[in-house]
Amino acid sequence: MRKIYLFLFALPFFLMAEIQNVELITKKVKDENGTIFAEGGVVIYSERYLITADRAEYSAQTNSLELFGNVNFFRDSDEAARSNYLFVDLEKDKNSGNFSSFFLFNRESKLWVTCDNVSSTSEVYLAKKAVVSSCNVEDPDWKITFTSGELNKESSFLHLYNALFYAGDIPVFYLPYFAFPTDKTRRTGLLRPEIGYERDDGLFFKQPFYFAPYDEWDLEINPQIRLNRGYGFYGMLRFADSPYSNGHFTAGLFGEKSSYVKKEDLKNSKHYGYSFLYDRSKLFSSFFGNSTEDGLMIDLKYLNDIDYLNLQESDSDNFNRLVTSRLNYFLRDEKSYVGVYSKYFIDTDQSSNDYTLQEIPTLQYHKFSDSAFVNNFQYSIDAQYHNYYRKTGLKAQQFEFQLPATLYWQMFDDVLHFGISENIYFMRINYDNILNGYDYGQYFRNYHDLSLYTDLAKAYEDFFHKIYFGAEYIIPSFEKQKGYLDRDEFVPINTEAKQIVFKFNQYFYDSSGEKILSHTMRQPYYFEDYEYKYAPLENRINIDVTPSLSLSNELRYSHQKSEIIKSISYASYENGIGTFQLSHTYNENEDNNYVALSAQSKIFKNSSLFGEIQYDIDGSFMKAWNIGFAQSKDCWDYKLVYKEDIAPKLTSSGKASSVNKKGIYLLFNLFPLGGVKYEYSLAENPKGL
Repeated sequence: MRKIYLFLFALPFFLMAEIQNVELITKKVKDENGTIFAEGGVVIYSERYLITADRAEYSAQTNSLELFGNVNFFRDSDEAARSNYLFVDLEKDKNSGNFSSFFLFNRESKLWVTCDNVSSTSEVYLAKKAVVSSCNVEDPDWKITFTSGELNKESSFLHLYNALFYAGDIPVFYLPYFAFPTDKTRRTGLLRPEIGYERDDGLFFKQPFYFAPYDEWDLEINPQIRLNRGYGFYGMLRFADSPYSNGHFTAGLFGEKSSYVKKEDLKNSKHYGYSFLYDRSKLFSSFFGNSTEDGLMIDLKYLNDIDYLNLQESDSDNFNRLVTSRLNYFLRDEKSYVGVYSKYFIDTDQSSNDYTLQEIPTLQYHKFSDSAFVNNFQYSIDAQYHNYYRKTGLKAQQFEFQLPATLYWQMFDDVLHFGISENIYFMRINYDNILNGYDYGQYFRNYHDLSLYTDLAKAYEDFFHKIYFGAEYIIPSFEKQKGYLDRDEFVPINTEAKQIVFKFNQYFYDSSGEKILSHTMRQPYYFEDYEYKYAPLENRINIDVTPSLSLSNELRYSHQKSEIIKSISYASYENGIGTFQLSHTYNENEDNNYVALSAQSKIFKNSSLFGEIQYDIDGSFMKAWNIGFAQSKDCWDYKLVYKEDIAPKLTSSGKASSVNKKGIYLLFNLFPLGGVKYEYSLAENPKGL
């Protein structure tokens, strides 16, 4: 075997835009008048490329290369191609070539192209009478034939002319022009459209457009039209202004037709709003040393009514009556923490937000637990300021201060721990007007806390067990109140009654160190000077019964009422053929009592049946439910769903109402081209609401 070294310009197809040192290996080679003939199997390779052929001819006079028979190309591990013949003009200003009986496969996108003839320039590949697909080559589920195509080497964007789409061997639709990317690079272009029909809205169409000029930001614009209702658009700008931050800004506007406003008795003929989300770390902490960290979170939302959210996603059922905006910042080191918080609420059930109470701002200083005087003496400090504001109604400013100080001992070789704490709490609230003859309220309290607990662990043959049991004895010492305290409008005062609190925690771990059970209990017992003996019992348990099955429950039981006042239960099961999730949420204080069930089961290898139910027990109505079928293969998938849910709306009287939306949703995707979403839905006023 002989080796010869050729210094060539950009070899074909994949393609070297720069000069590369290429090695050629063959069994037999000869030079005749400046033309090199290589036979008996030819291998040409460099750091990134490998080309094989039965034989090759290189002309030094024309600086051209010809490969004959079983020509195979490989670039890295991403692309492979095959051809019967290749001609390459290696002149630097040309960098062109021709292929016959050509086949190309891209591993990342799983796309393949086959055609009779391909020509290559320094910028593009041009194909004639070709077929493209990402399915099985032998008998593809879908394919696109085209009379001519152009693949840009730099952008990896494929342009097809006179394209005909086939489902199997059946022609489905024709497009005079069609283009799509062949890789996953972020790029400007159209996203998947959404087409649907609603009984009241009529035919609707959404066509998102994606604009991505830089890595640091991109923009998505989503215009929509609803023939019987109106038209509008939503837009989202995403950005990353530093290595430690990211955010997005969303805004939208939808205009209703006057006939629709009158028919549905809507409060507003235009629905608009915006949101801004920004998350940043290392904003100022670099100025204070390596042990300091900080974080900023801005989450601002504004909307004039709930339909602004309804119209963004037609199949969304995640609605909350209170829309909350937040602005939080914290700065901390090893010893202390400073925080600034603000909350602004929009009540979508009300026509005016003037009466909604806001928290703007809240300031907090916290000193972490630290020792003083002796090692077994610990103390901490927490101070907070709250400003409660609204345009109409009572306003107030509240200040809170807490100082716990603890002296503790470890006994019997750390088996038993004992602590004595003194706790000081002070609160003052100033009102903007007179309440019951006072413009302020003030509260001071001191209480003692005696704690005794044990924390043990033991390893067994097949598992590890950790257990904690303790009791806290809380003794009020001094309490004084001045002025008037409005306990309904503002943050509840941190009061403590004379009580003993029993605590129990235990954890089980398997032989590999994975937690299989966690269990915590808390039970306060009040003494005779309180209105009842037992506070609610709190119990939490999480069990991983098997790697497939997990169960959990959080419970609060009221001894006074002899009933459960809060319970959140959850069960999840997952195996090779499907998943099952069941949850129940009950909260007496929030008037929540509903069951949610979701399941997905594989019918065949690539098919699944799924569904979800949310049922309001107290209201005896179905909040939402859906059932669907999905099929997925390597080159395409689709999902067909029937769904019902209750969506809120604001009427002209200023009262919140709701509508029961029923719809069929079809989502169809071709990989990696994208897909189409179709919706057909009906809407009616729900009975009994």
